[in-house]
Amino acid sequence: MENITPNNLEPNQPIGTLFNTINYSSLEHLEKFISEINHEQALYCIIQGVQAAYQRNSFTMIESEVISKAIRKISNPNIVKDATTE
Repeated sequence: MENITPNNLEPNQPIGTLFNTINYSSLEHLEKFISEINHEQALYCIIQGVQAAYQRNSFTMIESEVISKAIRKISNPNIVKDATTE
């Protein structure tokens, strides 16, 4: 099997993946992502990082339940019912 390095990759081919979901094609690309991260991207990274850690069995069962509930709480927008629709 051939060793894959940045020198023998096709352009824009990922050289790494963060949290099993975020690919980057160069260290410069990764640095730019980190330095320009916005609120939505930061939240996404936190959620993906926690989910990746869970898949790697990094939490106890109780910790997993608390984290799962916390992710659901911040991921789903609060829906307020309009009183006129009831």
